Amino acid sequence: MADDFDKYDEPRLHMERLLNAHLVEFDLSLRILCPLENAGIKTIGQLLQLNRTSLLGIPNIGSAAIHTIESFLARYALSLSK
Repeated sequence: MADDFDKYDEPRLHMERLLNAHLVEFDLSLRILCPLENAGIKTIGQLLQLNRTSLLGIPNIGSAAIHTIESFLARYALSLSK
């Protein structure tokens, strides 16, 4: 039963909420949010499935935007896929 969901497991609940949080809820600029939305990336969990190369394939996302995204994720101890 260790794999069963524990409603009192606060770290797990926090991470689940964070991964399901919509990017528009955070302090990312529209310069980054709009291209991500257009590519169907709406949550942090979806963003974490991408790597630098796949982000560069999104129109209007360049290296400066990727640096901003990586800094944003680092604030939550998260990073892009390798």
